[in-house]
Amino acid sequence: MTRSAITFILAMLHAASFLPLRADDGPRPSPAAPPSAAPRSDDGAPPPAWPETTRVTRPWTRWWWPGAAVDEAGITRELLAFAGAGLGGVEITPIYGARGFERRYIAFLSPRYVEVLRHTAAEAARLDLGVDMATGTGWPFGGPQVRPEDAELAIEITDGRLTPKPTGFRVKRSAPGGAGPVLNPYSTAALAHYLEPFTAALKQLPPGAIRAQFHDSFEYKANWTPELPEAFRKQHGYDLAGHAALPAGASATPAAGPAPGPDADTLARIKSDYRETLASLHMDYIRAWHAWTRSLGGISREQAHGAPANLLDLYALADIPETEIFGSTDFPIPRYRNAPEERGYETPQPLVNRLASSAAHVAGKKLASAETFTWAREHFHEAPSGLKPELDQLFLAGINHVFYHGSCFSPADAPWPGWLFYASTQYNPRNPLWHDFAALNAYITRVQSFLQAGRPDNDILLYWPVYDLWHDPEGWNRNLTMHGRDWLTGSPSGRLAQTLADRGHTFDFVSDEQLLTTACIPRSGRLRTLGAAEYETILVPKTRLMPGATLRHLLDLASQGARILFFDDLPADVPGLARLEERRAEFAKQLARIALPPPGTAVRAAKLGKGSVAVGGDLDTLLGLAPLARQPLAGAGLRFIRRALPDGHAWFIANLTAQPFSAAAPLVTTDTAAALYDPLTGLSGMARHSAARASSAAGTPATLSVGLQLAPGQSIIVRTYTDKATPENAAPWTYSAPVDAPAALDGMWTVTFARGDPQLPPPFKTAALTSWTDQGGEAARFAGTARYELAFELPALPEGAEAGDWWLDLGDVRETARVFVNGRDAGLLWSLPFRARIGRHLRPGKNHLAIEVTNLAANRIRDMDQRGVTWKNFHEINFVNAHYQPLDASLWPLQPSGLLGPVTLTPLKLEH
Repeated sequence: MTRSAITFILAMLHAASFLPLRADDGPRPSPAAPPSAAPRSDDGAPPPAWPETTRVTRPWTRWWWPGAAVDEAGITRELLAFAGAGLGGVEITPIYGARGFERRYIAFLSPRYVEVLRHTAAEAARLDLGVDMATGTGWPFGGPQVRPEDAELAIEITDGRLTPKPTGFRVKRSAPGGAGPVLNPYSTAALAHYLEPFTAALKQLPPGAIRAQFHDSFEYKANWTPELPEAFRKQHGYDLAGHAALPAGASATPAAGPAPGPDADTLARIKSDYRETLASLHMDYIRAWHAWTRSLGGISREQAHGAPANLLDLYALADIPETEIFGSTDFPIPRYRNAPEERGYETPQPLVNRLASSAAHVAGKKLASAETFTWAREHFHEAPSGLKPELDQLFLAGINHVFYHGSCFSPADAPWPGWLFYASTQYNPRNPLWHDFAALNAYITRVQSFLQAGRPDNDILLYWPVYDLWHDPEGWNRNLTMHGRDWLTGSPSGRLAQTLADRGHTFDFVSDEQLLTTACIPRSGRLRTLGAAEYETILVPKTRLMPGATLRHLLDLASQGARILFFDDLPADVPGLARLEERRAEFAKQLARIALPPPGTAVRAAKLGKGSVAVGGDLDTLLGLAPLARQPLAGAGLRFIRRALPDGHAWFIANLTAQPFSAAAPLVTTDTAAALYDPLTGLSGMARHSAARASSAAGTPATLSVGLQLAPGQSIIVRTYTDKATPENAAPWTYSAPVDAPAALDGMWTVTFARGDPQLPPPFKTAALTSWTDQGGEAARFAGTARYELAFELPALPEGAEAGDWWLDLGDVRETARVFVNGRDAGLLWSLPFRARIGRHLRPGKNHLAIEVTNLAANRIRDMDQRGVTWKNFHEINFVNAHYQPLDASLWPLQPSGLLGPVTLTPLKLEH
């Protein structure tokens, strides 16, 4: 091992200089490692118990049915595999089929389709799996039952007249029996006709067979519906057709050069009214779809993003609002990989994900789901160690119901790699890593068991000024997509939201409509939404346009005792064109209720009835008036989300930085005790902690300092308790500290290929740990598992030192590693850092170490393309890479595979 490697590991172990948080005289524990045995108190007390596991706390997967060419035996086989891996359910989406299997295709919603759907539901129930389904094939809604008058339309202006025309858009990736025009997404009448075949088919199933219907992200092309002129007139009081002669530069397909028309502000106001009307019509469409799902005894899952609507209101219509992550994030975690040639063209945006969880919180929905790992990497390059940080980032954004994207049905007789979907993580039993996905699923299940408990516990309702987005003279509809997120991240509200997160403040976005149903709680001044979520204050980012009803309600809340904060300045005007001067006068009347002192200070505040209004650009001072204390965790780069429980709180905390954290972390809370739960191992124990009361004289809040040890990439759940709820005689958490430098495990490794394909390479021996592809031949194209074995002497300790345990650190692993020490299973390592405590398996003197390492399937796919083997065998989009170009895996570089090391042992001192 090089001196630089030893220096890096020692820095990771000691973390002596990384103590940026105020410790409040609490404990200062040493760096973390997941313990390998449940901690027990001296009297044998058990560790604190985990919450109950259900099918909903487990992760689910989208389950594509190519050509719907499924059969009962294949359905049962795959559901058994899903259940065995720890999944909680599936979402069925039929898509285009595989070539050569056309005779097996089943027409969507045909009698035979209903038969296999009934079998799926029965088998899923037997295996304790849930079943959701998309209300269609491919996406978006559409199919053969869509009549010409029900198909979507786009605006066209001819000779100064609105002359809408059909888009001609057809369902993407449709399955047999599902091809046809895309449905008009603004017409409830068109939707009612579209749903008739679904009603007839699904009523043949037993009650509860399908949990939820799913509506994918808004990828319609429509921006017009015959209902729009009348809806516009009713909503705004004037005729849109009277303003049809708009400048060409603001049309859907602008011609060269400007044309005469209204000034830019007036035009933007007309367009804003149009966009608000379009949003209302789509809201009615989704509201009708949701009501239909309920009429069948089910619930709804809705991906609102992409729609030309206020996404907060649209998400909130569903029983389960759903976001998605597309692409991969560059985390600074040591040994985290996100090579340019392996990643897609997008990066997940947690702020956009927060819109779905905010809607869930504000509207009182228990679950907020996410389509997860779409194009997380190039095909067959998705390692579990690269997926965990993305998961943690999702959890931190408030998501608590993960859906993999996803799994593809494949018959037993389809040659490897079987049937595939083009934008998937290939989460299926044909993946060589499949037998290790159960550990990833267990991790998700443990985290979600806490994040689905209790209620959300964020402090701030952050107003989202959608009318500032809609006030734009260019274009027509303003679709708020997951791709190109500047509509949020580049806006004043998005920048303020990011600042709040960076400074350790908790918040949910809130819409105008949601604010209007928010009430002030008497005496406390706190706020309660219609969904019963409670907050300390409302914060309005820099906003130019705000409806008068919103401003009036904000000030009414203040008069009832709430604290209303305006960052930077008060809103300046009302949106839209209708009755403009009348509404402006009412707006000015409302502003006159605020008796702010003259300018001269960074923040100006005024009493209003029982509450107050404050305005200013100094965020810390502004929030201090609430008063709101930031969580010091953020100062160390740690991210967290908090849930309120009847007798305390649950905190999910993740270290997605490059630095280890080892300190007594002060949590701003009045809780007085804490337990730690490791979702990676399932271990738990009572934490070191010390409580400090609030001091009004010093201006400090109550804190509970909890001993945390988190290496880069690690996460933990802190369960805090109110004074009378602390568990009695629960086992303590085990902390550790190194007593000596890491010792390299050198020697001759024997490497034997245990299982995999296309065939097992010959064994070899090596003193240097490098990729097994260096052996050439079969090893260069092998996808599967190799067993590394080494005999070693337990390292000697410094004189007088004792080891209560030992860390085994495997260094660089490609991609998962199951460890055996002296013939005993010491656990599976699949996430960063690749290390475990193995002391209970060691013995003095000679020891035997075996490590079963499984690699990606990428090298096998590369070899197949180099030899011209046909595997891309599908009727549509056959087959693209992560940049939507034809996939040629023959050009891929060989992926390093196996145990790369260095492998070290570190003696530990254990403490409670």
